[in-house]
Order: sequence, then C-alpha cells, then structure tokens
Amino acid sequence: MSNIISIILIAVSAGTFFLYIDPTYVAIKEAKVEKSEYTRALNNSKQLQAERDKFLDKYNAVSAQDMESLLKMLPDNIDNVRLIIDIDEMARSHNLPIGGFKAETVTESSNVIGAARQDYGTLNLSFSVSANYNAFLSFMKDLERSLRILDITSIQFDSSDSSSVYDYSVTIRTYWLK
Repeated sequence: MSNIISIILIAVSAGTFFLYIDPTYVAIKEAKVEKSEYTRALNNSKQLQAERDKFLDKYNAVSAQDMESLLKMLPDNIDNVRLIIDIDEMARSHNLPIGGFKAETVTESSNVIGAARQDYGTLNLSFSVSANYNAFLSFMKDLERSLRILDITSIQFDSSDSSSVYDYSVTIRTYWLK
C-alpha cells in the first residue's frame, strides 16, 4: 500500500511539474526578458530626452539678434522686397544711384540642402547702378559682406568717353528655405 501511495505522489508531483510549474517558469523567464527590453527602451528614451534637452538649451541660448541674423542669412520665405531694400541701402551708403530691379524665381527639380534634405528656392535679381570703378568695387565688397547668402552671377558694364562713371548691370542669385 505504501508503494501505491508513493507512486501516486510521484505521479501527482510529475503532473504538477509538467502542467503548472514548468509553464509558469517559462512564462516568468519570458517576462524577465520582456522586462529587460522595456528597461533598455526606457533608458534609451531617457538618454534621448537628455540629448533633446541639451539641444533645446543650446537653441534657447541663441540670442534673438543672432536668430534674426540667421533668418536674414537664409530666410524661410522669398522676401525679395527686403532684399531690394537692403541692396538699395548699401548703394545709398556709397551715394550710388541704383534702379532697374528685375526679379526672376528659378525653378530647379532637386533643390535640397543639409542633412534634413530641406527644400530651398532660388531667386535671380538683376539691377543697374552707375558709379566710378572704386565706388562700384566698394559696393560689391558690401554685397559680399552682407548677411544674406547670395552669388553674383553676372556683371556687365557700359562706358562712355566723356566721364569715368560706368553703367553696371549686376545679376545676383539668392536663396530661401521652402
């Protein structure tokens, strides 16, 4: 009789192991693995938040004047009127008459810039100015030093025998973020 009770107890123990203990143990191991993945994801998100906060602090540390200069360098709209006013002010500082402004938006198929692959547009602006060579050269240096990114794409001039004043036709290309 004691042998039968021993065999029944062993069978119950084996059944309990295979039907309850082993599946529960496997589920606990899977839960531990899942917990470690969640812990790793949580740590990564904390690191990303720290990086974001660091960049946000750097962004907020940029003064309003510096931000304005950055927007002037590469504006987020075409703003050709402001560009014309800036060029006119540069010419006036050298007492140069300027006029004949003509703007032409250039459309190109693949205008992207930077790692973010942000689209940008281009604008060709033509104007004429009358000046002697030294005054025109000073005006060109001011254009070169302006905050707005621009390329001088063409300069043509007409001369006359009667004076040292030349008529210059200048074409520049400038950019803006779309």
